[in-house]
Amino acid sequence: MVLPSQGGYSSVRGGNMYRRRRKRSAISWLLLVGAGAYVTYLVWPSGDSTETETVVVSDTENNLSEVTLPSQEMPTVPEIVDFTPPSEAIVQEEPIKEEPVTVAVVEEEPIAPVEEELLIKPIPLATTVSANLEEGLNLIDQNHVVDARRALSNALQSGRLSESEIAQARGVLTDINDRMVFSPEVMDGDPYSIEYIVQGGDTLSGIVKKMGVQVDWRFIQRINNIKSASAIRPGQNLKLVTGPFHAEVDKKSYRIDLYLGEGANQVFVRSYRVGLGEYNSTPIGSFKVRRNSKLINPTWVNPRTRAFFAADDPANPIGERWIGLEGIEERTKDLSGLGIHGTIEPDTIGKDASMGCVRMHSGDVAEVYEVLAEGVSTVNIY
Repeated sequence: MVLPSQGGYSSVRGGNMYRRRRKRSAISWLLLVGAGAYVTYLVWPSGDSTETETVVVSDTENNLSEVTLPSQEMPTVPEIVDFTPPSEAIVQEEPIKEEPVTVAVVEEEPIAPVEEELLIKPIPLATTVSANLEEGLNLIDQNHVVDARRALSNALQSGRLSESEIAQARGVLTDINDRMVFSPEVMDGDPYSIEYIVQGGDTLSGIVKKMGVQVDWRFIQRINNIKSASAIRPGQNLKLVTGPFHAEVDKKSYRIDLYLGEGANQVFVRSYRVGLGEYNSTPIGSFKVRRNSKLINPTWVNPRTRAFFAADDPANPIGERWIGLEGIEERTKDLSGLGIHGTIEPDTIGKDASMGCVRMHSGDVAEVYEVLAEGVSTVNIY
């Protein structure tokens, strides 16, 4: 005889087994429902789930039936949505938020001393102003710039100014000459500047020779902001600075001062830093720029080692400009080999490091080269 459990059909699908079970007593149905409710209570998860699985349940009479129950293997939707990262994840993020704050504090600390240094660099103003210095400053206020330059230059060379007044006068005169000497502007009443109109066939070197100005043609190119010497055209207005220029070297201050003009009308132009001879070997006295001595990209022979340096050699110690000097008084007339030149060691400016010559920064010596005239310009070293 075939057992009911081996009939091949489930109660869900219907068939002969389903029709026979309807004749059972009500007690069997109560037991079945009770058992199903109990099992459902045990396995039903706390959250809602849409996934289900089928469980086979047997009643007291060994009849099998299928009950649909929630699945426990699939995570519920609320568990995914409300997921909270572990505490380790939060700890790992804390350094990322704090690092920029720490770096900002560290970087700000060295800024303060730099700003404090900048505050002490400007030239100190005089606490008291002499009558001569006050006259020059008042002329500037009245826009009498030409007269102001002369008055301030006279005050500077009078020997009656204090150190702070000297510094102030130098600074004001440098600003004035940036306009009167180193710009294309020709100021009314300036005895050292003239206007020239370019003619057909002119060249800068030809203009300098024709007009008798005592500066190098490269200086005319510089102050007129001409990019190429061959770019001038007929009808063009040019500013010419007539010269002559002279220089004084203050060994104590490692400074060379540039002056324009002669005698009582001479005016201060500007100052440059220099390097001098080791062991105080730069001689004191009066000199003149030697004729045919000014050179661009010169060759040089070291007088001690006899090492030769070619033109444009980046290792040439005297750089790209040479201005030869000759003595014009008894104590200096026999000196030879002295000159003003550039350097490939800019850190030696302000020090005693040369073999006796006056060395300058490359940009500075280019300007001095252009304004000191051979056989005319004097250089006093004291």
